Amino acid sequence: MGATLRPADAGDVEHIKWALYHALAWNAEQEGLLRQVTLEHPEVARYHREWGRRGDGGVIASVNDNVVGVAFFRLFTADDHGHGFVDDKTPEIAIAVHPDWRGRGLGTRLMNELVTIARTAEFMQLSLSVDADNPARHLYERLGYRELTVDDSGVRMLYAIDRVAA
Repeated sequence: MGATLRPADAGDVEHIKWALYHALAWNAEQEGLLRQVTLEHPEVARYHREWGRRGDGGVIASVNDNVVGVAFFRLFTADDHGHGFVDDKTPEIAIAVHPDWRGRGLGTRLMNELVTIARTAEFMQLSLSVDADNPARHLYERLGYRELTVDDSGVRMLYAIDRVAA
């Protein structure tokens, strides 16, 4: 059975938090992160606080009412932003796919749908930050994200949105 996709809305903050936590805790070999402490850290909380504001968008994947993947974007300002920040017109994205659903094309589906949502919202590009060793980096590169910078915080990448729907 395939996953069903739907747009994220203001009531999906818990799904956004789920995605943030799993995006940060991607490496099972590292010590486990405490979920609540991680999500309330100021550098992380900026991605979910007041979810549903202008500049927020996302897509939720579920199977039998269980969330198996989330991709979302949030628009930030020069005064308040994450490592993937490029400018105040480029939303920063995050994605997480449940381990049981990785390698099945769900991440690609989520990312493609996120681009459609961003295009509809008239954004011209999307940005992200990823750990250099995170296998998801290969997905981003395959989908057309290009490397902007590399530093101790990770790799900042940018995707130019084609103005013509694919």
